[in-house]
Amino acid sequence: MSEVGKSRQIELNFPDEELDRLQRKLDDARLPDTEITGGLKPWEYGTKLSKLQSVLNDWKSGNPKDNHGKPVGTPGQGVKKWWKAIESELNRFPHYMVRIEGIDIHYQHFKSSVPDSEASTPAIPFIFSHGWPGCFTEAHHFAARLVESKSPRFEVIVPSLPGYGLSQAPGKKDWSLIDTARIFDTLMTSVLGFKSYMAQGGDWGSLVTRFLANHPACKIAHINYAPPQPPKWSTPLMTLEHWGYKGVAPAGLKLMGYHPQGVLGVQRTFEYLNQGSGYAQIQSTQPSTIGYSLYDNPVGILSWIMEKFDAWSDPRCAAVNRSNSDIDPRSHVTDETVLTVVMIYYLTNTIHTSFLNYKESFHFFVKPDWKLWDQAKDKPFGYTSFPYELAAGPRTWLKNYRLNWQYYKMHDFGGHFAALDNPDALVEDMQEFASQHWPGL
Repeated sequence: MSEVGKSRQIELNFPDEELDRLQRKLDDARLPDTEITGGLKPWEYGTKLSKLQSVLNDWKSGNPKDNHGKPVGTPGQGVKKWWKAIESELNRFPHYMVRIEGIDIHYQHFKSSVPDSEASTPAIPFIFSHGWPGCFTEAHHFAARLVESKSPRFEVIVPSLPGYGLSQAPGKKDWSLIDTARIFDTLMTSVLGFKSYMAQGGDWGSLVTRFLANHPACKIAHINYAPPQPPKWSTPLMTLEHWGYKGVAPAGLKLMGYHPQGVLGVQRTFEYLNQGSGYAQIQSTQPSTIGYSLYDNPVGILSWIMEKFDAWSDPRCAAVNRSNSDIDPRSHVTDETVLTVVMIYYLTNTIHTSFLNYKESFHFFVKPDWKLWDQAKDKPFGYTSFPYELAAGPRTWLKNYRLNWQYYKMHDFGGHFAALDNPDALVEDMQEFASQHWPGL
């Protein structure tokens, strides 16, 4: 039996002096006048300078852009007034802290808005696990909508991963996502008293979810991130692509009749490996070097994180699109939500500890040991495919995960941060999956 403390309710209410200090740092920040070299394609060498300058200016004045590409708040109101409005929104659903295995864990609790008197079945306990560079705020729009579901109903728990935001870092070597899943299971069962629950996640959260499924109380699980595990027959195609024969693998898969979204997933996988994975190499080898460099560096955190949201989100979202005419308001990947994530990392001083999963758990993606999931292999699993996932493959390749796939859905909009990028679609999928596979429904 693991050490478990008593939950206490908290509110997000960062000190005024910290917000005033942040304002001074942003006002005093300097950026280059021109791009690192001339003739660049947008984002070709990393963060686009003009975008960084624009978001920084909006951040300083306190009116970043929403999912319609429109500034929020009053121009010139400043960081503090804007952030207090964000805190108020995030506090609509209660926050808690609890000590488990000597680590203070933060979680947010979204209860069903449908009264018990109007329901025929109890609400399904549901845990959402975020990833990097996300944080608990990644789930806000998704969870708020999921608890409005009438049939089935849901009760949603959104914890912060250890070392992220308000959750304490483990403070010890070799703490992996297996350990994180164990304390999240303790949270759901010993702290909150649920006899059974449903789990969902993407990015690191997909691994946490798969490890949660090893625990008896987790009855069904859903993920929206499954890097391709290609079959052996595809090895020549994948090898040629890896050796620099650009486009060979996607072209070959297309000729074989694979769905275009699966082909796009493979194409994006190689784009990620060849052009977008340098951060992972740094964070998985020398996390303290980059971590200490970004610590107390709000503009540095913004530049480091913003590039990931641009590369991994649907290009039609407000934070990424190239012209305001084609903004799709279904997505909540906006300048404001990206800055909200940056603010959480900065105000909680956790950007450096958020890198620890790369050092301790990256091998679960690179060289998976399938025996680690033996206890989960018979439980119903679901998967949702979004077109702009950073790494994906054809549906048939999922069988190589050796999980009990019982649900699959494909959407034509969305990316890696599914709970932000297309929350309505993810809500619908949770309703469908639970209706079909939750015990007793």
